[in-house]
Amino acid sequence: METREELTESLEDYLEAIYGIILRKNAVRVKEIATELKVRYPSVTSALKALEKRGLINYEPYGTITLTKTGHETAIQITEKHRLLKSFFSTVLGVDNETADETACRIEHVISREVYIRLVRFVKFMYLSHESTETWLRDFRRFVKTDTPEIVGPHCIEDYFDGTGFELEGEHHEAGNA
Repeated sequence: METREELTESLEDYLEAIYGIILRKNAVRVKEIATELKVRYPSVTSALKALEKRGLINYEPYGTITLTKTGHETAIQITEKHRLLKSFFSTVLGVDNETADETACRIEHVISREVYIRLVRFVKFMYLSHESTETWLRDFRRFVKTDTPEIVGPHCIEDYFDGTGFELEGEHHEAGNA
């Protein structure tokens, strides 16, 4: 049996969709997956066969699809990662829900476990260590509205952080050096 790490982004999306549909309707069929993911039935069938081969779902053509224990656990991990990322982008960064959801969907597939765990810990730390998280978030949103970064040219990121004490990793560029 293949492992969770060998799932493609597409298969993770199918697994996440199956899980979501099961939560809402208690059962899932090919048609519902195709509608949810906006794909054609043959694409769904191909993905279901791949997920079944990996031992993540139980699938019989024209029947309902169920998650195996491993499939259920994997789907929860994918879904939780998506939820945290979307929540961080919308709640902390103040990004609109649609953009937060789309961005979370992309990043959930490539974020390493280590970085994800650090983000989880950062969010918890941020909420537990500040006396007034609401004040902090309000101040951040005010800063975002008034700060107008021009991060478009060479070395502009260095210029943006100049005087803040934040050091960018990697090669340091001096003005005028190529």
